[in-house]
Amino acid sequence: MNFKSHILKAEQNKDFLQKYLLKIIKSCPDWVTVVAFYSALHFAEAFLKKNHNLDFERHEERHTAISYLMREIFPAYYRLYDLSVNARYKSIEDAPTCEEARSAIEFDLVQVEEYIKSRV
Repeated sequence: MNFKSHILKAEQNKDFLQKYLLKIIKSCPDWVTVVAFYSALHFAEAFLKKNHNLDFERHEERHTAISYLMREIFPAYYRLYDLSVNARYKSIEDAPTCEEARSAIEFDLVQVEEYIKSRV
């Protein structure tokens, strides 16, 4: 994907999150975190593509690049990733709570988006 496609995908995910998923956050905080993470992923991919001409298919490779090239936001990005992994692969008891999902959107996703948009 090119830079603009990643930005559009990030914005589409964020729009879906805000228009629909926030209405059901109490019953589905896990899916809120999954969509928030994939919005952050596409913001990060846009930065990597535009500024370094890099593309990644594997999370581990992307994590390494972000930890070096965008270290200011790596903790926020990785928290979103971690919450989404818990939501997708762990038990109900390990799934993100409503409070964690809200924090992920209000702080982590905002931090990633603002960082990227100020640099592309």
